[in-house]
Amino acid sequence: MKRLILTVSLTLSFLVQAHPVHMDLEMSSEEYRELLQKISSTQKSLSADQPSIAQALKIGDRLSKWIALVNANRSPQNAIRLTSPETRRGIPIDKPNVYSPKTIETETRAALAELPGHIKGILLNSENLPLSLGMDDATFIKHARRIDRNYQSAARYKTIDQYRAEYIRAANKDVRGIYYLQTNKITADQLTDTDMIPAQQLGHIKEALVQMCVNGTGKLSRCKKEIQKAASKNKLDEIYNRYIKAGQATWHNFFKIPPYARRHDLKWNGQIATVPFNTPKIEKFIPYLKTNIEEEFQWKGWGLKIIFGNYPNGPLLIFRPGVVPYVNGLGGNEIVMDSNQPIEEYESQWTIRHEFGHVIGLPDCYHEFYDVQNDVYVNYQLDTTDLMCSRAGNMNERIYLELKNAYQ
Repeated sequence: MKRLILTVSLTLSFLVQAHPVHMDLEMSSEEYRELLQKISSTQKSLSADQPSIAQALKIGDRLSKWIALVNANRSPQNAIRLTSPETRRGIPIDKPNVYSPKTIETETRAALAELPGHIKGILLNSENLPLSLGMDDATFIKHARRIDRNYQSAARYKTIDQYRAEYIRAANKDVRGIYYLQTNKITADQLTDTDMIPAQQLGHIKEALVQMCVNGTGKLSRCKKEIQKAASKNKLDEIYNRYIKAGQATWHNFFKIPPYARRHDLKWNGQIATVPFNTPKIEKFIPYLKTNIEEEFQWKGWGLKIIFGNYPNGPLLIFRPGVVPYVNGLGGNEIVMDSNQPIEEYESQWTIRHEFGHVIGLPDCYHEFYDVQNDVYVNYQLDTTDLMCSRAGNMNERIYLELKNAYQ
C-alpha cells in the first residue's frame, strides 16, 4: 500500500511538472502578478527565487504600488499607463525576447543606473511611497516601462522554469531557420558552391540548416555534426533538400486549423459565416462579445456573425478571478476570462478576440523554448501583425483564407 501511495504521489508530481500554464507572450504585469499569487497559494513546493529574480520582482512590485497610489489621486484620463494599443509592438521572430537570471540581473543593473536618483531611492527602499512622481509623466513612464518589462521577464522565468524539460523539447519547433532561409531567398541551387558565399552569411545559413534539421529530427547534436560534415564536403544543398519540407511543415503548423478543431456548427454562406454562442447571463457581456468578435472577424465584405441562444455544445463565456485567459483546446467551447480585468480595457478586448480565434480552430502563432546552448529562454511571434500571434496584431487575409479553406 505504501509503495502504491508513493507511486501515485510521484505520478501526480510528474503530471504537475509536465504541463506548463498557457501564457501569451505579451501578458501585462498585473496579469503576471495575479498568476504568481495563484501559483504561490497552490504550489507550496516552488523553489526559492534566485537573487536576480527576487530583486527584479521586488522592484517591479514596488513600482506597481507607487503607480497605483499616484493614480488613486488622479482622474482615469490622467492616470499613469505603461501599456496601450499604441505602445504594442510585438516580439518579431528576428528580434526574439531572450531571458535568464543572468540577463535579468544585467538589465536590472542597467535600468537602475539610468534612473533619476530620487526614483531609484524610492524603488530600492521600503519607506512610505510618495503621492507624486517628482517629474513629468512622459519621463517617468519611459523609465518605468523598462523596470516593468524586466519585472515581466522575471515573473515569466519564475512561472515557467519549473517546466524546463518541456521547454527544452519545444526547441524542436524553433522555426527561425526556415524563416531566415525563406526571407533571404536562399535556395538549394545557391548552396551547390559555398565558396562563393561570404563567410558571415554562410555562418547564418549553416545555423538555419541546423534549426531546420532539428525540425525534422529533434536531435540538435546530430544535426550540428551533419551540417558540419556536409559543409566540409560542399554538400549543404543536399542538407537543404533533405530538411526543407520539415521546416516548412513546422512553420505551417503554427497557422493551420487542424481537422479535429474544425467546428461543425460554424456555417459558411457566401459572404457571411455564423457561429452559435450561448447567451451570457449578464447582459453587458452580450455587446462585449458581439462587438469585439464581429468587429474583428471581417475581411473585404466577408464577416462572421454570432447567433446567441441556448446550445448544449456551443461556445460559452466563463469568468474566474485571477485566471490566465484560455480556451479548453482548439475548437473548444469554453472561453475562460479573468473576472478581475475590466472588460472596458484594451487587454480584455484583444484577449476575447484572440481566444475566440481558438474556438473556431485557429492556433497560436508564437513560440517559446529553452535554448540549452546559451542557457536562456527564447520567445517570439511569427507575425506581429497577426491576431493569433501578437497583441499588436489583427484579423488579416491569412486568417480569412485559412477559415475559408477550413469551412467554406
